[in-house]
Amino acid sequence: MAGGLGILFSIPGQTMGVSVYTDHLIEGLKLSRVQISTAYMIGTLTSSFIMTRAGIFYDRFGARVAAAGSAAGLGLCLMLLSRSVEITSSISKLTGLGGVSTAFGFMIVGFFGIRFFGQGVLTLVSRGMVMRWFETHRGFAAAIMGIFTTFGFSYAPRLLQTLIDHSGWKGSWLNTGLALIVLIVPFIIIVFRDSPEDCGMEIEEGVKIRTGSKAVKGKAVETKTLQEARRDPALWCYMALLFFWALYNTAFTFHVTSIFGSLGRTTAQAVAIFFPISVISVAARFLGSWLSDIIDLKYQYYLMTISIAIGGYALTLPYNSLSAALLIIGLGLGGGIFGVLNSVTWPKLYGREHLGAISGMAMSFIVAGSALGPWSFSMLEKIWGHYRHTGWMGVIAAALIGAAGLLFLGRET
Repeated sequence: MAGGLGILFSIPGQTMGVSVYTDHLIEGLKLSRVQISTAYMIGTLTSSFIMTRAGIFYDRFGARVAAAGSAAGLGLCLMLLSRSVEITSSISKLTGLGGVSTAFGFMIVGFFGIRFFGQGVLTLVSRGMVMRWFETHRGFAAAIMGIFTTFGFSYAPRLLQTLIDHSGWKGSWLNTGLALIVLIVPFIIIVFRDSPEDCGMEIEEGVKIRTGSKAVKGKAVETKTLQEARRDPALWCYMALLFFWALYNTAFTFHVTSIFGSLGRTTAQAVAIFFPISVISVAARFLGSWLSDIIDLKYQYYLMTISIAIGGYALTLPYNSLSAALLIIGLGLGGGIFGVLNSVTWPKLYGREHLGAISGMAMSFIVAGSALGPWSFSMLEKIWGHYRHTGWMGVIAAALIGAAGLLFLGRET
């Protein structure tokens, strides 16, 4: 429960937490959609460069210190962004720089902060903490946690939009930042625990332990360091899949109102699509997490590539009931399986001892993908005047990643 809540606390730094503010930032700071997407890309990409170090920090100092620090950092960044218009105006007057240039630079720094502390460290630590508390039941634990986080993420845009309606976009960011510092940081300090061993317990103590082949499925064959894991081709297959999903799903989420607007749909209709996607995602994540204790992960790898291709193909079609269904199914399945693979893959393949470092490197690729996604969609839209070609990008990438899996995932994972 604590790990799931920790991931939910990161929502202001996640793409769905930023997407509802995009149009307000464009209007308030006088930036174009390409400029705000580029600032988002640079800030997020920069944060990805130090995620591996953040994972090593987590391994050394534990979940409470790393998570509390990231929650406080996220809160401070949100409070700073709530005053972005006033701050950039003052800086522009003092330095003589153009307002647009000042706003662009400021948003790079702001996006770096919320993406590093929110999407990056707080998510990494909260998920990693839960994975360290389980072994033979790790997939089932991830399934339970996934129910809360998936529904929470799907409902987040509506909740944030309600906050904006009541207190404006500046007030909502300010209040959220204060809540993180005043309420969430103490919660993390009181509740978070790094591992059973740190509490004088054995892993899964008091839980009925599986025996036989099912128990073997949840445990790594051998513990590997980050350097050893890097030499495994399987790691790079999974990394490529998670990287591209982060790129593609983040781009869709970031530009969802623009995508639906180009199809003649309203903002309310755009935001509403996340609910049916979340229903499928929750089911896929729960079933996939449970099955990860029993079957090889490579089958979920292949299913995820198919789901990406389905969702991508839907974007190439005119919007109707068929394309909407394909889009919901593709993104729903992909999101659910992404949650499975991003949670259980690293401890299952490489053990718990160096989980922070290995998952930190994985998170750096995921963060980098999420940085490049919105920018790539905005550039394709600027060139072609529509988003249909982004669909073919998804289909082709899914086919290539699937082919790589066939070559390198022959052994059981």
